[in-house]
Amino acid sequence: MPKKKNKKQQKGQQFLTPEQFMKQRARSLEIGTCYISEDMKDYGEGYVIVTRRHTGGRISMAMYLVDIYCLGMKDSFFRLRLEEDELKEMLDHGPIIRECSYDEAHNWVYGAIAWAEEAGIAPNKSFAITKYMLEEDTDDVPLIEHEFGYNGKHFLVANNNLEASRYLPLMKKNLGEGNYTFTIKTDCDEDLDWDPDIIQERLEHVSENPIFKRYGPSTEYTYHHPEYPKTLQLDGPEWLYSKLLSTDNALYLPEELTKRILELPHDIVRHDLEQIVLYHIGLTCDKIPDDYAPDGYTGILSNCAILLGEVGNEESSLNVVLELLRQSFDFMDYHFGDAGNEIFVPTLYLLGQNRLDVLMNFVKEEGLETFCKCYVFPAVAHIALVQPERRNEVIGWFREVIRFATKMLPKTQWIDCDLAGLMLHDLLDIQARELLPELREMFATGLVDLGSCGDFADVARMIANPRYIGNPSAYETDTYKRFAKMKRHWEK
Repeated sequence: MPKKKNKKQQKGQQFLTPEQFMKQRARSLEIGTCYISEDMKDYGEGYVIVTRRHTGGRISMAMYLVDIYCLGMKDSFFRLRLEEDELKEMLDHGPIIRECSYDEAHNWVYGAIAWAEEAGIAPNKSFAITKYMLEEDTDDVPLIEHEFGYNGKHFLVANNNLEASRYLPLMKKNLGEGNYTFTIKTDCDEDLDWDPDIIQERLEHVSENPIFKRYGPSTEYTYHHPEYPKTLQLDGPEWLYSKLLSTDNALYLPEELTKRILELPHDIVRHDLEQIVLYHIGLTCDKIPDDYAPDGYTGILSNCAILLGEVGNEESSLNVVLELLRQSFDFMDYHFGDAGNEIFVPTLYLLGQNRLDVLMNFVKEEGLETFCKCYVFPAVAHIALVQPERRNEVIGWFREVIRFATKMLPKTQWIDCDLAGLMLHDLLDIQARELLPELREMFATGLVDLGSCGDFADVARMIANPRYIGNPSAYETDTYKRFAKMKRHWEK
C-alpha cells in the first residue's frame, strides 16, 4: 500500500533557505518604506535601506553601506520576516536616517556601484544576494542623477596603507594617473567626522606627505614577441576547440563540459590547449582585430589557462602561460579583465611550484608589464603556506628577488617602484621576518612605492603581526571549483 503524502507535500509547500527566498521570492513582495543616511552627501558614505512587506504584515529588509566617493558597495546584509517593532528597534539604534522614495534609494545603490566600477572596483560579494531586495536595474526604474566622487573625481578614503594598496593599483589602471585622489587615515582619525572642510584640507596637503610621492617611473613595456603559430594543428576532437571558442562559455566552463574535457587523454588536451593559446596570442598580441570575435567576447584564453593548471606540465605548459603574461596591457585587459588573480595565480602555483628557476627568470625579464609579474609572487608565497616544509626554499627565492630589486630599481626596466611595493603583501602572508635585513636595504634606495605598502617601519611591524598571515585556502586549485569561482566572480 503506497504511503500517503503528508499535508505539506499535498500542498506543494517548499521550504527555502534565506538565500533561496531572496533569489526566488523577494522581488514579488510589495516595496515598503525606504531610508537613506541623512549625512551621506556630506561624508561620502552612508546607508541605504530598502524594505518589502509580506501579505501577513511582516517586513523583510536589506541595508547597503555605500561609499559614494569611490568604493561603491562596501557591505550589505538582509533580514527576513521582521515584526514592525523589530524593524523599528533596529532603525532606532542604527545610523541617523531619513525616509526616501524607492527610486532615490535604487539610484544611490546602483549609481555608487557604477561609479566604483569605473575605477575597477567590484561590489562587495554580499551584494550577490542582497541585490534581490532591489528591483532589477533596468529602464523601468526612473533615473535620478546623484553626484558621486569629490570635486568630480574618485576620492579614496583608506583606513590604512594596506587598504589603500588594495585599491590604488586598480584606480591607476582604470582611471589613469591624476584622475583620482586619495588619503589615508591615521590612528587619530578613527572617530573623526569627515566633513568637506577636513577633506579639502587633506587634499591640499597631500603632496607634503611622503606616502603620496611618486618614487620612480613605471616600467616601459618593450617586449618583442616571437612568431606565433599561423594555423592550428590539433590532435583532439573538433568539439573541444569549438566549445572553448563559444561565447556561451566565455566567462567560465560549465561543470559538465569541464568533466567532458578532463576525461580526454591529458597529453592530447595539453597539446591542443597550448596550441590554441599560442595561436590566439598571435591573433591578438599586436592589436585586437575588429573581426576577432564577431559573435561576442570569447574567454578562450582564460579557460585554457585554468585547464592547463590541471592537464599541463612544468615545461611547455608553464612557458605557454608565461608567454600570456608577457603580453601588453591592452591584450591582458581584453582577455582577462580583473580576473587575473583567479586565473593565473593557481595555475602558476600548480605548474611552477617545482620550477622556481623559471619563475625567477620571468621576474628578471626586462620591459614586461608590472601587474603581470605580480601574479608570480603570490603563487610562490602559496608554496610556503601549503607546503611549510619548503619555507626556507621560498624565503631564499624571495631573498634573491629582493637583492635583484635593490640593484635594478634605479634602472626601472626590470623591477619598478610599484612592483617592489606590491611584493611586500606576499611577504606579509608568509611573515617573512628572515628577509627584514634585505628589505631594509631595498627601502634605502628610496625607490619603493610607499603608497603600496607603507615604509620599512610599517612593513617590519606588520610582518611580525599574526593577523596578516595568509590563508592557505585563498587560491583554489581544483579545476571544477576554479570555474565555479569564476562564475561567482563574473556574476557578482
